[in-house]
Amino acid sequence: MTRGTSVRIPPPLRPWLQAVGQAAQAQRLRVYAVGGCVRDWLLGRADTPDVDFVVEGDAAAFARRLAESTGASVNVHAQFGTATLSWTGRAARAPAGLRRVDVATCRKETYREPAAYPKVSAGTLEEDLHRRDFTINAMAASVAPEAFGRVHDPFGGRRDLRARRLRILHDRSFMDDPSRILRAARFATRFGCRLEPGTAEELRQALRAGLLERLNRGRARKELGRMLEEPDPVACLACLGRWVRASRSEGV
Repeated sequence: MTRGTSVRIPPPLRPWLQAVGQAAQAQRLRVYAVGGCVRDWLLGRADTPDVDFVVEGDAAAFARRLAESTGASVNVHAQFGTATLSWTGRAARAPAGLRRVDVATCRKETYREPAAYPKVSAGTLEEDLHRRDFTINAMAASVAPEAFGRVHDPFGGRRDLRARRLRILHDRSFMDDPSRILRAARFATRFGCRLEPGTAEELRQALRAGLLERLNRGRARKELGRMLEEPDPVACLACLGRWVRASRSEGV
């Protein structure tokens, strides 16, 4: 695990994230920014529109406390242990540049069959990171006052990000959630990443097994919609098309 390294959080967000950390400390909770925002901050990108938090504890209660202090509305998804904050109206005080904030209890997932919705249960920070799609999205940054910005990187995401390498976290990743195939095309195109050899083989096997066809329409539509919002959606679709064709022949 990479410890002791820190990420530079964009100045417009620093005061608010520090306030989040102080609120978590007052409630004796450990809270971390996680996923895509940490990846983007490590790349020096300051314009991340969304921030996700994970909580070692009751995420819904913590989200409600944040909503009260900022005038946000909060939508709790008890089944998945998550909550979403959004800001509308005159009383709302949205953090600089953010569209929304997701807050989730650290959790682990199990899948009863390929492409099914997961069964979730409370877990540790490392278990929460391990359930994610790719190592570059499996990093967290503490917001605790004594460790502000410290990066938790148990699976080598920072190393893969520097190498522009896309790597899954376990060999059932695409089988559990075939929508990750579509996300792989997005991230490979956006960041100029190549698939790590083991990841390429698992993706090829998933395509050959027809797992994309098992993805329900709602999830497929959501991921394709995200692809169309990319700076170069045609390149994303072309990348996916190459993988599909290659899976029918000799390689990805």
